[in-house]
Amino acid sequence: MNSVEYLILSSIIDYSTDLICIELERRDAKYLRLNRDMFAEYDIIYSLSDAQIEININNSRYFISQQSLKSVFFRAPVFFRGTGKAYSLQEQLKRSQWSAFIRNLVIFDKAFWINHPVATYQAENKMFQLKIAQECGFCVPQTYVGNALPKNIVPNNTYIVKSLDTALFYESDKEMFTYSTMISGQELLDAEIKSAPIIIQDYLLGKKDIRVTVVNDETFPIAITNQGNSIIGDWRKHNKEQLEYAPIKLPPNVEKSIMTLMHKLKLSFGGIDLALVKDKYYFIEVNPTGEWGWLVSKFCPIDKAIVNCITGGNE
Repeated sequence: MNSVEYLILSSIIDYSTDLICIELERRDAKYLRLNRDMFAEYDIIYSLSDAQIEININNSRYFISQQSLKSVFFRAPVFFRGTGKAYSLQEQLKRSQWSAFIRNLVIFDKAFWINHPVATYQAENKMFQLKIAQECGFCVPQTYVGNALPKNIVPNNTYIVKSLDTALFYESDKEMFTYSTMISGQELLDAEIKSAPIIIQDYLLGKKDIRVTVVNDETFPIAITNQGNSIIGDWRKHNKEQLEYAPIKLPPNVEKSIMTLMHKLKLSFGGIDLALVKDKYYFIEVNPTGEWGWLVSKFCPIDKAIVNCITGGNE
């Protein structure tokens, strides 16, 4: 009988999860990876009386129980997102019900989660995380949210516009993803935004982008530049291989604010984006399922830190 001690919830194509599984195998850990896009290919049955799930994958049987399960690494989103794509009735049923199944795995309340779905869902709310960041001592850009403009928009100033939630759109079977967009005040004044709420923030001129990956009480802060220069707009729009990444040391007060933020959001893992302007560190956002795999090959042993967290010990 294959009793699962460490459960990995992810998708087929996720490089970060691949790194976690490689490290778990290196440590000979009893883990099982379930990919959300392959659920229909598994045979899954939960028994309330036995308080366990039995899963058959390619004629191999695995058992997940309150007694055996120690940790869950939760990379799958709380909901399957998709806006505008026409799904068949069967696909709609599959997506909605497997989403519910993922949420129901909170029955394993004795296991340690990275991160718990409830905390993940709460932390993904942009307005909430900005509010908590302010409470933790972070500077936050002037921010407005809604489908109307504030009265103090200056035509010649530059602003950042973001979606309130991660937005995926489909047109002619082409997938499109929204990034933060620089826009002038005049363009905002001329725009029609009544149909949906947006986030509007003051643009931070001369910023230095900083990504801080947090695993429990460890932080992996890096500065992101383009040929040593600050990046105009959203650095994620650039090819990661063309950017430069350098480890940095954060001031103690910023480290403290980060740890307070993670504690208040009940997160054990997070990808935090900061912007340094002169001597001020501005909080931009935290992603409870943020990407980090590309940094491991550079200089950050994030995979080992996560597995240490999952297994409750060092190598």
